[in-house]
Amino acid sequence: MELRFSKKSWKRAAERAREAAVDAAGLAVAAARTVEEKAEEAAGRARLRTEIKDLEEEIRLQMQAVGELVYATHTGTPSDSEDIQEILEYTDGLYQQLAGRRRALRELEGLARFCVCGEENPPENSFCRACGRPL
Repeated sequence: MELRFSKKSWKRAAERAREAAVDAAGLAVAAARTVEEKAEEAAGRARLRTEIKDLEEEIRLQMQAVGELVYATHTGTPSDSEDIQEILEYTDGLYQQLAGRRRALRELEGLARFCVCGEENPPENSFCRACGRPL
């Protein structure tokens, strides 16, 4: 049995092969974009975790400094209360930054959704439990 292919059938087969190649290339590009997005998300989470650890360490050091100043006062070495106040105000700012980073990490990890009102909501909520706005 001999197979015969006309020019028309060869053209049709070639066109189908080209379309399949274009489709495969499109799928490969989409997959690469997905991998890139996931890698960027992972890098963002890692960056936030590092920032959180750094902020926690800085808070620990600042609180240690306050403790040393208070102890120095207790043992008879006078400490300037303005120094303590300045350190505590700086630490308050660190705590605010820390809360923001933790919030961003929870959102990136899909553990929480945040409304424009600032309320944290479970990821399955469609509406804010505080103000009722759509999330």
